[in-house]
Amino acid sequence: MLIAGSTSAQTVISAPPNKYSVQDDVKVGKEAASAVEREQPILRDDEITAYVASIGERLVAVVPADLQHPEFQYSFKVVNIGDINAFALPGGPMYVNRGMLGVAHTEGEIAGVMAHELAHVALRHGTAQATAATKYEVGEIAGSIIGAIIGGRVGSVVSRGSQLGIGISFLRFSREYEKQADLLGAQMMARAGYDPTEMANVFRTIEERSGNGGVEFLSDHPNPGNRVEYITAEAQSLRVEHPLDSGPEFERMQAHLRALPPPREKPKEQSGR
Repeated sequence: MLIAGSTSAQTVISAPPNKYSVQDDVKVGKEAASAVEREQPILRDDEITAYVASIGERLVAVVPADLQHPEFQYSFKVVNIGDINAFALPGGPMYVNRGMLGVAHTEGEIAGVMAHELAHVALRHGTAQATAATKYEVGEIAGSIIGAIIGGRVGSVVSRGSQLGIGISFLRFSREYEKQADLLGAQMMARAGYDPTEMANVFRTIEERSGNGGVEFLSDHPNPGNRVEYITAEAQSLRVEHPLDSGPEFERMQAHLRALPPPREKPKEQSGR
């Protein structure tokens, strides 16, 4: 059972079957991260990067013991794009779009999105979904994973490099895996000192903004249904350990973000998700 400092009943989350090794996750993640950083405008700002990394490291520290993998190499970077999105790759690399940082109302909302992504990594959902879909060699799935997560130009580059003759749609996370990531992410938030209802809040914001031209996050992270409701219910079973007062740091981060030059436009190759 996953423990989040609470004696109340909380949802038990177990990693799905996976034919790939932990080392395979690391290999796939490294290949995909290399492609991301060649093709995406990574924000080169030490203050913003350090702020996001501090949240990520706090969450990594509370990954349940049975889901910790010493081989994983967690990293946290910001993509200088205004779209509301975030994604994580097998083995640990995580990317948060600048647009996500801009729409968050609190640090807890940023932590909610990052906890969700970290849960995908810890549960090894990328290679687990490849396992469930078909029998591919590890060298054949990097392109599919990156294509499924961010699509467009980067996905096509990696796919060509891997000589893939397969579709990428099966690696968009299933609704079952999305719900697992929501619930495990909420539990990790509580252990890290964040109010897990902030995850429900940020998903509510994302859903509201999806009516205004769409939100990229939702195309990779389908709503399993009643998302806000079940996250809120899960949060009620959790006790927040050592609540954080992150307001001043969050406000400084957003002020610094607003002072930077505008984010880049999304590449046209990625527009047809």
